[in-house]
Amino acid sequence: MRPKLRLLVAVDFSQASDRALKAAANIAKKTGASVTIIHARPSSDLRAAVLENIGDLLLLTRRRLSEGLAGHYASLLEKSRRQIPGATTRLLVGWSAGTIAREAHRGYDLLIVGSRGRGAVSRALLGSTTQELLHRSRIPVLVVESPSRSTR
Repeated sequence: MRPKLRLLVAVDFSQASDRALKAAANIAKKTGASVTIIHARPSSDLRAAVLENIGDLLLLTRRRLSEGLAGHYASLLEKSRRQIPGATTRLLVGWSAGTIAREAHRGYDLLIVGSRGRGAVSRALLGSTTQELLHRSRIPVLVVESPSRSTR
C-alpha cells in the first residue's frame, strides 16, 4: 500500500493563499492526501500587530497583546482550515521563508504556495517569499499563480 501524500500549504491570508488552499483541496480530494496549513508570523508581537494591521492591540499590555494576536491568528487559520475538510493547522514563529522551508522538510511531499502575480521586476525589487521558497525547498513546490490580467 502506497503511503498517504502529505501536503503543506503556506498561507498569508491573501487571495493568493485562497487559490493555494483551493489547489490543495483539489489534490487532497483526488488523492486522499493529508493537508497541513501553516502561517509563519513574525517573532515580535509588535511587528505582527503592525503587519496584520491591528494596531489597536498595541494599546494593550504585552500579555494582552500576545493573547490578542494568538486569537487573531487562530481565527484566521480556522477560516482557512474550513476550506479543506480534515486539514490541520499550525502557526509558526519566525522569518517566513526560512521557517516555512524548515517545516516543509519535516516529512511533507509537496509545498503549495500562492503567488500574487507580481512581475519579475517587482519581485526582484521587493523580494518574494515564494521566490525564496523555490530556492530553499528540498521538496517540490507548487506555485499557484494569480489569473492573468487579461482574464480578470
